[in-house]
Amino acid sequence: MRTQLINSPFGRLPNGLNLLGRMIWIAILILPWAWWYSTTDVTTYWQYGAPPGQVWYVLSKLFGLYAAVLLWLQALCGLLKPTPYAAWLPSWARARHGILGAISVLVVTAHIGSFVMAVSLRKNSIEWPLLLPNVKDFYHASITVGLTAFFLLLLAATAAGLRNRIGPIWRRVHRLMPGVIALGLLHGFLIGTETRYGFYTVFYSALALTFILALVARWRTARVIKRALS
Repeated sequence: MRTQLINSPFGRLPNGLNLLGRMIWIAILILPWAWWYSTTDVTTYWQYGAPPGQVWYVLSKLFGLYAAVLLWLQALCGLLKPTPYAAWLPSWARARHGILGAISVLVVTAHIGSFVMAVSLRKNSIEWPLLLPNVKDFYHASITVGLTAFFLLLLAATAAGLRNRIGPIWRRVHRLMPGVIALGLLHGFLIGTETRYGFYTVFYSALALTFILALVARWRTARVIKRALS
């Protein structure tokens, strides 16, 4: 009996592997929330109250985890597009690259906004200086790494949104995205107290490793295509 294949502009997967791939991606998308929920006291905050800004702080952590996942997925969709490995990526992410990018920007913005709100409530003042570069110590330098990633993300996303107006230059600007992902993952690892152990270490390490592998796969595919055309 011939194995039925799932057609995709990026490759094919047998039905069995397609189901496995869906289960893997469902797990990837659920795990950050499940672990965040299990390591925070968010339910007790609603019942018994919390220190000023604490709820916003834990929400910022949740947004940060999903910002990392969405940007990582966005990067994989772009890097692996011309490779056979793209078939393992969720079809909705491959087909809606622009929408996924817009959602990623919104989640990153929510992460930053929640964090600033948390610190502002805790200090009883508007902490807008957090949005400015500052490398006076490790903590603020780690925040600056994330801010740099955010501003580069806005630049790359804007270029993609205006591609019909600015012409081919948008591709050059959009190539900032690998740097955005690298800085974003570095920020997430440096800023979180939980990233020194347990799930969060595995989480960021896995994202970083697969991102590097995607870069290598894209580079190797580009070399093969270049040789075939020469």
